[in-house]
Formats: sequence, C-alpha cells, structure tokens
Amino acid sequence: MTRFDSRRARNSTTTWIGSTDGTLRRRRVGTAIAGVVCAAACLLAPQAGWAQPSTKPFEIVPGSFHITPSTPQAGAHEDLTTSFDLAHNVNGQTFNDVKNAVVNLPAGFTANNTAVPSCTEGQLLSEPRPSCPPASQIGTISFDLALYFEPKLYSFPLYNMEVTNFGTAAELGFQAQVLTQILPVYVRPDDLGLTVVSPSIEDLGEIHNVSVTVWGVPSAHVHDAERGRECFPAPSLPSAETECRGGGETVNGVIKPFLSNPTSCGAFTATMEADSWERPEEWSHASSAVGPIAECSRTPFDPSLEVQPTTKSAESPSGLDLSILVPQSWGEPNSIATSNLKDVRLALPAGFTVNPSAGAGLGACTPAQYAAETSDSLPGEGCPPESKIGSIEIETPVLDEKIPGAIYIAKPHDNPFGTLLSLYVVAKDPALGILVKVAGKLEPDPVSGQIVATFDNNPQQPFSRFTLKFRAGATAPLVSPQTCGTYTTQAEMTPWSAPGEPQLVGSSFEITKGVHEGACPSGGVPPFKPQVISGTQNNAAGSYSPFYLRIIREDGEQELTHFSTTLPPGLSGNLSGIPFCSEADIEAARGVTGTQELQAPSCPAASEIGHTIVTAGVGSVLAQTPGKVYLAGPYHGASLSIVSITSATVGPFDLGTVVIRFALRINPTTAQVEVDSTGSDPIPHIIDGIVVHVREIRVYMDREKFILDPTNCNPMAITDTVTGAGADFTNPADADPVTVNTPFQAADCSSLAFKPGFKVSTSGKTSRARGASLTAKLAFPSAGLGSEANIAKVKVELPKQLPSQLKTLQKACAAAQFAADPAGCPAASVVGHATATTPILPVPLSGPAYFVSHGGEEFPSLIVVLQGYGITIDLVGSTHISKSGITSSTFKTVPDVPVGTFELMLPEGPYAALAANGNLCKSKLAMPTEFVAQNGSVIHQSTKIAVTGCPKLRKAHHQKQAHKKRAAAKHGSGATRRSGARA
Repeated sequence: MTRFDSRRARNSTTTWIGSTDGTLRRRRVGTAIAGVVCAAACLLAPQAGWAQPSTKPFEIVPGSFHITPSTPQAGAHEDLTTSFDLAHNVNGQTFNDVKNAVVNLPAGFTANNTAVPSCTEGQLLSEPRPSCPPASQIGTISFDLALYFEPKLYSFPLYNMEVTNFGTAAELGFQAQVLTQILPVYVRPDDLGLTVVSPSIEDLGEIHNVSVTVWGVPSAHVHDAERGRECFPAPSLPSAETECRGGGETVNGVIKPFLSNPTSCGAFTATMEADSWERPEEWSHASSAVGPIAECSRTPFDPSLEVQPTTKSAESPSGLDLSILVPQSWGEPNSIATSNLKDVRLALPAGFTVNPSAGAGLGACTPAQYAAETSDSLPGEGCPPESKIGSIEIETPVLDEKIPGAIYIAKPHDNPFGTLLSLYVVAKDPALGILVKVAGKLEPDPVSGQIVATFDNNPQQPFSRFTLKFRAGATAPLVSPQTCGTYTTQAEMTPWSAPGEPQLVGSSFEITKGVHEGACPSGGVPPFKPQVISGTQNNAAGSYSPFYLRIIREDGEQELTHFSTTLPPGLSGNLSGIPFCSEADIEAARGVTGTQELQAPSCPAASEIGHTIVTAGVGSVLAQTPGKVYLAGPYHGASLSIVSITSATVGPFDLGTVVIRFALRINPTTAQVEVDSTGSDPIPHIIDGIVVHVREIRVYMDREKFILDPTNCNPMAITDTVTGAGADFTNPADADPVTVNTPFQAADCSSLAFKPGFKVSTSGKTSRARGASLTAKLAFPSAGLGSEANIAKVKVELPKQLPSQLKTLQKACAAAQFAADPAGCPAASVVGHATATTPILPVPLSGPAYFVSHGGEEFPSLIVVLQGYGITIDLVGSTHISKSGITSSTFKTVPDVPVGTFELMLPEGPYAALAANGNLCKSKLAMPTEFVAQNGSVIHQSTKIAVTGCPKLRKAHHQKQAHKKRAAAKHGSGATRRSGARA
C-alpha cells in the first residue's frame, strides 16, 4: 500500500474527475453556478481588504476538531461525525482561505466499500442536482460559506463514488451549488488506518464550520429523511435565508453496514492538518480524542485454524498451507463487528523443522528493501524475488477482491527482532493503494527444532481468512516429520478486544507415507543404514596418498550423531613438520561466522591436513558447506586429535563455524590410528534450533606427503562405526550404532626392498651379582619412504653364554598392574631401556623395557614401552627358554611404520635380564636372527655379538705367541722345500 502523500494531493485542483490515464484533472462546476458566483462578485462591491491576505494566521480553531461516533460500543456500526472550524472574524471571514484538509482517523475504524453502490462522476455532476443512486449516499456534509459577506449554511448529500484514481482505496463526493469536491480516501500502510483528503478546495469564498457525518448503515431507513436533502441560501438576495429541498428518499434491498468502531477499547486520537491558498504548505495541526470505546466483551471472536503440509511423506521437503479463519459478522446491520486479530503465536508440530535445502539459492530481504515495499512497487524494487518463500491471500468482508501477497525471508539478525529467522508478509492491491506489511518472528526450539511463529500487533482491520502458502518442491522451507502419524498445529490467537485473553485453537494432519512413497517406519523408530566409502586414492605400498572418507545417510533414516574410524595397520600419517592448532586457536574458532573463518582461519595454515564437505537437507536439492581439518594435540585422554572447522553458511543463513574435535588414539600394539567417538565431539544435528539433516560427510586428508600406505599387501579393512539418533535425537540413550567394513589392500609390496642393519654387543665385564649386558642396534637405510618394507616380526636367540637370569624373571610385573599403570610395576621388573626414531614423528620414542608375567605363559614377556609426542607403543617379545638354557625372544607384532633406528639396552645390575656363563671375552658369541618384513621378505642371519671392555693381554704373553707363530711359519716352509727336492 502506498503511504498517502498529502502534499502531492494538496497541490491538486478542486473538482476532481477521474481520467482514463489514472490522473486527476480539474473541472469547473456548471455554468448556472458560475453565473451566480459571477453576479455576486460583479454586483456586490467587496469590503476593504476582502481579497487581501489576512495578517492573522490561518489555523484550525483550537478545540474545534472533533471526531464523534454515535455510540462508544466497540465494533458497533456507528455514525461518525467529523467537525472542525477555521479561524474567522465575526462576519464569517476566514483568515486566509482553506486549500487542503487532511483527516487521519484512528486505526481500527473500518469502512466497507462493498456495503453500498457507487455514484459515477457523471451522475455527481448532473444538473441541476446530482443523479446519484439514493443507495450510494453515505452521509451528509455541511459548512458555512461567507459568499455574500455573511456566512450561510450549506448542507448536501455525501456519496460513495466510483473509484477512478489508481492507488485510492475509496472516494467520497458531494456537489454543492458553489462547490463540487471528490475526497480520496487512503489506507495508511503503517497501521491500515484511513486518511481522508480534501485536496485543493475551490477558492470561491470563506468556508468554515465544517461538519461531515458518515452513516454507519447508510441504507437504514432512519436516514431516509436526510437522503437526497440539500440546504443552501436562496440566490435572489444576499440576505436571503437558507432553504432546503429534497429528502425522504428510501432504499430497497439488502442493508449492509458501512462503518465500524474499533474492536479494541480505550481512547483513540485522530489528527488533522490544513493549509491555505495564501500561505500554502504552512500547516495548521489539530488533534482530537475519540472515545473512549467501551464494552469490548460484546465483540464476538471465534477463530479457527487449517493447516496442511504439501506432502504426506515422512522426512521430505514440504511446503505448508496455513489458514487463519475469523468468521465475520459484517453482514448484519444491527450486529457488532467481530473483533480483529491482534496477536498470533503458532507452534508447528514437533518434527516439522526448517529445511536446510531451502537455503540453496535463497536470498534475504533487508530492512531497507522491506521499507521500499509500497502498494505499487514493482518486483525487485522492494524485497528481492530470491527471498520469496511463499504467497499469501487475504479475504476480507470490506473488499470484493482478495488481497494477494508474498512471504519473504528477512535478513538474519538484521530484522525487527534481531533473530536468525523471521518473515516479512507483504500483501498489496495497487489499484486501491492497499498495502499490508507484517513482520513475524520464527523461534526454533534449540533442542528439538520445533518452530514457533509469532505475529504481534497485527493491523486492526477485519479478515475472514488469512492464508499463507509456503512453497513446495525440492527447496521447500520445511521438512516433514520422520515418522508417520497424526500431527497437530496449535495456535494462541489474541483479539484486540481482550489483549490478555488468547484463545487456543488447533489443526491436525496425517503423515501416511514413508520416504519416496515407501512404507512408514514401524514402531516409531526410523531405520538406519548408513553407507561408508573410504580408502586412499593411490594404494601403492609405502607411498603417500590422499585419504578419503564418505558417510552417506538417506532421507527417512536416523540423524548422524557420532562416527569412529579404525584404519588398517600401516595406514598412518607423517606428523613431522606439522604444528598443532593450539587450544586458544580452537576456542577462537568457535562462535565466529563461517565467512570469517574462511577468510581468516584461527588455526595456522601449517596445521591444516585436509578439508571437508558437509551436505545437508532433504530431498534432491541439498546444501553444501565447506570446512577444513587441522592437527591438534591431546584431547579427552587421547594422544592426538584433529579439529574440523566447518562454515555453517547456507544462503543467507550464517550459523557460524561448527567446530568438532575428534580424538585420535594410537593402538599401542599395532600403532593403528583410530578416530574414537567416545572421546570426540558429537556431530551437531541441530544448530541454533535448525535441524541440520546431515545427508553426507566427506573428509579428504589431502595434505601433501601426509597419509602413508602400509607396506603389507594382505587384505585388510577400514572399520567405520556410525551412530544414529534412534527414535528421538534429543535422547542420547536411543543411539543406534552401525559398523561398516570397507575392504582395503595395498599393492606392489614385492617391489619394496628390505635391508635392515643389525648390530649387537655385550660387555666383557660381568659378575655373578650384576649379570651381563646386551645392546642391540637396528637401522634402516635412508633411501626414502616408499622404497623399503617395514619390519613385521623379529626373532633372536641368545647364545648359551648369555642365559636369562632367573631371579630377575621372578620379579616380573603382573600383567594386570602393567595394563593399569606400568609406573606401578616393581623396580626390579625394569630390565632395560630403548629408543626409536621414525621419519613420521618429529621426536624419538623412548622408554623402559619390562619383564611382564602373563600367568598362562611359562616365561614372562619382554615389553618395551616407547613414548613420545603423546604416543605410546608397546613392543611385546615372547620369551622362551629351551631345555638347554638358550633364551629366545620373538616380537611377533611389530607396527607397520617406517623405522629409522631402534636401540635396546639391557644393562648390568642387581636385576639384570641376562647372566653370563664363563668369560665372554674368551667366547665367540653369535645371535641367530630372523627378520620378517611386512611384505613377506625373510632374512635369516647369524649376528655376531661384539664383546667390549675385555682386558688387554700382557706384553710377554704377546711376545711368546708371536715367536710360536714365526717358528711354525719357518717349519712349514722348510717342509715344503724338502718335499720338492725329493720330487
């Protein structure tokens, strides 16, 4: 609706006639009237100063402006009288002549343009008097006009005119003998109140003491006496008395109300402004108290609700057809009008949630664009078309035609409520200049996503049906519930007649079909059959390759809440050179907008290891949001973690960044990497009340030289466990996990070399009390990752000169204690220390070696605990002592990770692992060794054990030994010569 521009109307002319081009043009009254005016002007000399502008101000006489209903009853179809006077002298001369007058009725006073027929322009201008249909008269107008140097009373019928001017809601007209005027009526867009304008009043005399009465029920017989009655002064002499003619006309047919009092009680305020021909645009203002309107309890109000989704299928994109019905009593002339609707608070059924898919391609309407909506604005001049999500239609008893309109999404957080979700409802009838603008707040429940819509302080105008139709299709703004059943929408509707007394109404509908027209979930629990696809893009053994993980959920299935992933042995990551995203950076990422996170990530770029794409929504059109993955430190007891930071921005909705932290646990025996759901954050299925409806999660670990393939080509699997939300995602106890194994197998393992270097040494300085020592050093050539197979198994046999020491074996740590906390093991069980380096970690791993007793085993195991970078690896060697006393250790499960060096030291001491049989310095020691590679290559060798620290021999002893060697050599050469001579 276009706001009435009073100044535009004030610059118009007096007698208004609608033209075919929709403009207004001036037309003089008939020649007979003009002759009367001319004769009066020519024969009667004006008094001094008559035609001169007054030095006194033009004004509406203070206290003269009144709007008075014939009854204070709320909703009554009353007669309404508007009166005012203009400042004048005792002779009736006004201080300047009125040009424009504007009267603003309070909101709530309603006129029904379907109640009476209309009068055409030609009928109004008929001579010698109007020929308008009697039923088109809606009241009377009277005024004093000092045309003959003294004020005389004029009174004429007021007619409902045929509307000929575009943008005008109604037109009222009268023809006086000296003045013909058409008064346009506008509907104000802010409160839908009525504004009546008397534009460019003909400057023919001194008009004042104006009174206009509009009948509440024009066709009622009580007005017959005034119907068609005209009162005016006789034209023969200036002193002639006023005489009246006509009246007594009756109307047959249906009698309908034309006016109605507000249906809210209390006092109202009307305003008026007027200016003069002599001083245009210098406005005189007045106001008037109206009422108080009373007895609101007598106004009827019996609303109802009709709600139907556009689909009967569960968890599907859905529009919504919603109608508010308020039966009206305007058809009865003696009735009291139905109360207008003030407030609506409407709660959609639980399970009916916002559809993220609606954000795809969706725009938003800014406050400025909303303000630019007028009754005649073209599409795009106000709210943009891409922000439209539905249509509206208003049926009202006071108009013949329905008022169409649109529903727009308001800009999130930049709207009258400052909320994420809100609506602008805009209905317009350009021809009548009607514009209805209402803003509504949407509040999704933060736990369930249930939507509550609130429209407060609605315009005080009647309607019988207000229908909102939210669009259907793939990008429909709503999602139907997951399960079949009966769903009820409830609404609290509050009338203007009783602001504190809402009435509760409801409407139910059925969801009868499963997704894609299938069967509905039984027992109220949706199915859950997630698909998981994962692997590496390049499966060449020992090489680098990006890793991908894809989790897919179909419509109608349970929401995703958690997932865990266990990678196969050997599928690992190179953490060297990657800094952690700090705790402070992670916290800084929470709460910022998704756009900000993408523009200036809080985590350093150097810690980025991959990216994600999350697809959300229902149906065939889904919304995608990008994210990044960063390496982080310990979390919830796990040694490492990764942080996913996703921009939750879809269309105009920016829910900020979604920060999910996943605990990474390293299996201490196999070094397998596990994304542990128990220590990880849940997948948010609802953000700020918006149920995300995650359909697909894609994770790409694509940092260069990060993910490393195994060097074992045996068939393996990636194990993923995905947890659903059960029957009610607000209850974690309903969690429903599903495990999916994805086959995985590396290739070309046979091409990998296997050339470990192995050295062993012991000290010759031994004793019965402190036993013997042993140092073993393993090293791999630095040929680069992807060229060497990793170790899978190692078996060594100690020579009989280095047996296990019984007293130490007896001090072994109990397996239960070791599992609980190795630090609590007896000190005597710690028999050594080891250090390992690997190119995929920035620091070495080191730690003690324990003897651990496992009860069922005959001999304790040797367990080497390697720790570093938050990672713990247990190398378990099974111990066996043969009947001959030879000790062997077999490390059956060596993690499939690249090793740079490994050094194990078993020192001498009170509880040394080994004893010494005899003098080691005089023994040739060797260790039968077996290395098995992850690709199956086997190396058998006898590893020489170097003995260090042996004492040096005495000089005489050395000389004696040298003499014996020389003699033997001399004797040998002589024998050779003798044998040759005999030959």
